[in-house]
Order: sequence, then structure tokens, then C-alpha cells
Amino acid sequence: MISLLLTALCLQISSDRVSIPPAILEITEEAIQADVNHLADDAYYGRYWLSPFGRKAAVWIRDQMIEAGIEPGLPEGAWFQELSKKDASPNVVGIVRGKNPDAGYVILGAHYDHLPPRRRGEDKIFNGADDNASGTAGILAIGKAMVALKDRLESSVILIAFTGEEAGLKGSRHFVDQSPIDLKKVRGLFNLDMISRGTKNTIFIDGAKGAPSLIKALKKANDSIGLTLRVDEHPDWLSRSDQWPFITKGVPAVLFSVEDHEDYHQVTDHADRIMADLARNVARLIALATLDLAGGEGVPSPNAEDSSAEDASDPTPRTEGTP
Repeated sequence: MISLLLTALCLQISSDRVSIPPAILEITEEAIQADVNHLADDAYYGRYWLSPFGRKAAVWIRDQMIEAGIEPGLPEGAWFQELSKKDASPNVVGIVRGKNPDAGYVILGAHYDHLPPRRRGEDKIFNGADDNASGTAGILAIGKAMVALKDRLESSVILIAFTGEEAGLKGSRHFVDQSPIDLKKVRGLFNLDMISRGTKNTIFIDGAKGAPSLIKALKKANDSIGLTLRVDEHPDWLSRSDQWPFITKGVPAVLFSVEDHEDYHQVTDHADRIMADLARNVARLIALATLDLAGGEGVPSPNAEDSSAEDASDPTPRTEGTP
């Protein structure tokens, strides 16, 4: 009897694994770690948004999108959405086009900027491995998977690497104010901001109350991934990262994050301290949910005029950390 139960369990696990497309299983711990290693290297001096190193990071992100087969997501084949601030690094925008131009969009977002070097100390560079090289690596990995699965997409999937989050959501505010797309056609936004530290196999998701179709897709996807989802435990986080400007425009959006840890906004946020397996699992979860939302049977979100930001309990926007 015990052997029969074990066999049934193994078959069930095998069935769950088969339900995940191979392209999503190719989101690996090693790939996530490699991208975090690169972006969190001292050579980027913290990827501060008002520095040449921020733009250097933007160029690298663009090149990774090109290599993955992602197309430029802005008019006239542009990749960079420039901000008006002098010396500012740009938003990097790519797209994986769905089969139906009228089916709307699913957006994957993550900020790639971090903090400027400090003036004193042996270690002066804020490498920002978890915050937020991890989220940036996540959307790059998901974007690559979506290219391989584009024949299953009705909606287009837009990837945005935001600049200036640490300075007050500069990049995301600029995107919604100067949006190259109709925000009313956005089915949902998944924003990844710190996805690689904390409790093993656990991720916090906030904004679910205002985005029922997104949380439905995520819970369905999690049947195959098996993460512990901590939902809507930190509503105050909603105004602190790049989902907020979209929420205020009525776009259904959720934030993926971990709780603050000892290396948060410290020079010790190094790449060798991340939990790449956690970031991998979060990226796979979002990839499956994105495939569901962007697919032919995906549940469209409410139109912008029918949605509101009332579910965000703190109406006063706050930045994650102003240098």
C-alpha cells in the first residue's frame, strides 16, 4: 500500500512538472545568478540613475533583450525611453508581440537602478544584488521564455526595466505620463522588486485585492511551482515601488518582494548572498501566470476607468529609498 501511494505521488509530481513548458523550465538558478553577478559587479558603481554607470547598465539590459529575441518596445524601433532630467539613465522597453494586436498587454517590470557610492569606507559601492539586480534578472529570464512561447500569446508582453526607482519612482512615473501604449488595454502588471532573499521558497505578493485576475493566474500557476505565497500582508509597500504609478492610473498590478533584510540598502547587498533558487521559482511562477493572462483564454482585467487605487491602503506615495 505504501509503495502504491509513493508511486501515485511520484506520478502526480511528474504530471505537475510536465505541465510546465520546457521554455519556462529553462529559467534556471544558474542563469539568474549569472545575470545578478553581472549587474551587481563593482564595474557598475551601483547603477545610480544619474550616472554613466546607470546608462551602461541600460545598454547591457537592452543587449540581453536583443540576444533573447525580444523586440524594441517603443515607437520607431527605440529601446530607450529617455527622461527629461540631465544625465538620467533611460527606461529600457522591450516587447514580445502576441498574435492579436487588439488583445492588449501584460507588463513585466523591474527597476535596475540602485544607489550612488558612499564617500568613505573600505567598501564604497552599493551593489544592489537583491535590490534589484534580482528582479531585473527575473524579467530578462521570463522575457526569453515568452519569446519561445510566443505562438501561445494573444496579448503582447511588454518588459520594462525602470530607472530612478530609488529616487522616487522617476522612471515608472515617466512611463505612465508619457505612455507609448494605451494603459486601458493593460491586462496586468507584475513588478519584481527584491525577489532573492528571506525565508526559503517564500515570496510576498501585494496588490492582489485590486487585481483579482492576476492573483487567480498566480495561484493557478503555483500549483505547479509550490512557492509559499504571502498575499497582501504589506499594503504599505504598494506606494514604494514601480507598480504605484500604474495603480493610480487604474492598471491592475501586483508587487513581488521580500521583507527588508540586513543587507537592504547596504554595501553588503552582494551577489554571493542571494538565493538564486528563490528568484528562479518566482520567475517561473510569473512566467506561467503571464502565459495564462496573455493567452487566448486569459481573463482580461477591468478597464482602467472601472478600476481604482482604493485597495492601496496608504494613498501617500513613498519611495523605496531616496539617496
